[in-house]
Amino acid sequence: MDKIVVLAAGASSRFWPLAINHHKTFYRLGIGKTILEETVEGLLKSKRGVEICLVIAPRDLDLAKELFEAQENIKIFVQKEPNGAGQALLLAIGKGFSGKFFLTGGDKINAGLILEKLEENDQAIAIRKTTEPKHFGIVDLNSSGFITSVVEKPGEGQAVSGNKITSAYLLDSSFLPFIEKFESNHYSLEEALNEFVLKNKIKGVFVDDIEDTRLKFPWDLLDVNKKVQKRKHTHLIHDTAEISKSAVIEGDVYIEKGAKISDFVKIVGPVYIGENSFIGDFSLVRENSFIDNNVIIGAHSEVKNSILYANTTIHRSYVGDSIIDSNSRIGGGVVLANKRYDRGDVKSAVREEKLSTGLRAFGAVVGFGANIGTNVTTMPGVKLGKNATVWPGCVVLEDVPDDQTLK
Repeated sequence: MDKIVVLAAGASSRFWPLAINHHKTFYRLGIGKTILEETVEGLLKSKRGVEICLVIAPRDLDLAKELFEAQENIKIFVQKEPNGAGQALLLAIGKGFSGKFFLTGGDKINAGLILEKLEENDQAIAIRKTTEPKHFGIVDLNSSGFITSVVEKPGEGQAVSGNKITSAYLLDSSFLPFIEKFESNHYSLEEALNEFVLKNKIKGVFVDDIEDTRLKFPWDLLDVNKKVQKRKHTHLIHDTAEISKSAVIEGDVYIEKGAKISDFVKIVGPVYIGENSFIGDFSLVRENSFIDNNVIIGAHSEVKNSILYANTTIHRSYVGDSIIDSNSRIGGGVVLANKRYDRGDVKSAVREEKLSTGLRAFGAVVGFGANIGTNVTTMPGVKLGKNATVWPGCVVLEDVPDDQTLK
């Protein structure tokens, strides 16, 4: 193994209304680290000493330097335009590279474990079973387990199999000329793979036994956060945190410096409370919640399995199975409803198509800088765009676009 390439520069259009100000892998979760940090840590454990090349977008350069520049064997490359994974790969390792490389996405926090499994073969691609092939790159296998074709997001009824690529590739430099042939194509990686597998023996390795993480849709953040918190299994309260004597703290709870937990608050872990955050009297913060830095949760609120990013304020509200991006304000009496009346899977619109989230409990996704007035109710699966505003008393039945107001 000569190089590891981690991709974190894509446009992430299916992640709306999140990832507006930075790439989706730069969101913090778990116990306060970004998703990209979690991925890199896992790779370092598996392959310490191997050079890791991070490919990021220009807007994330300062943050990437802050997180990784001082670390040995990590190099940062900037993909100026989101022109696909193939171009990003060539940018990171160079057209003259000779040797073997591992290519993966920045959201694959278990990439280190997947790499260890792929290395049992000369060249291999990680795959998993799926019942929704139209959302993924799909491969067909021969009787020996070698890949015979690659199809990117096949149309309805056109999938050759239910074997999806899981963004983890162990290949050698003989693959690079195939990438160069399609370099100007946004799907150059997929096009190159389809030709490459016809002329080379590439094993399709099932990794269903390794816990999957993905960030294809915004609600996937909840699942990744839950898995990281479970894995970290950490209980820590900083010396400078102020905890009321009447507060009840149960399970794995991580409370950062300067946080204040008021009277009769109950926190049931795993939960993370960031620096200088405030939890008001009689509030309940339940399992698998991530409360970022400088968040204010007003008295008599309930937060369940939710992510509240920095500088967000909520007042006497219910936030269930929801994600609230930074700098948002939630008025008193707001309910981010998280279950359908029939208790079926919650659906949410992505690119004007209603998709099943696969979740029986899923609330709202609130974009950066959004404002929700008092006594508002949002229906399960609704999303509010960046700087969106909802007037008091509204019932939100559909998504609200960026910078728009619902009256």
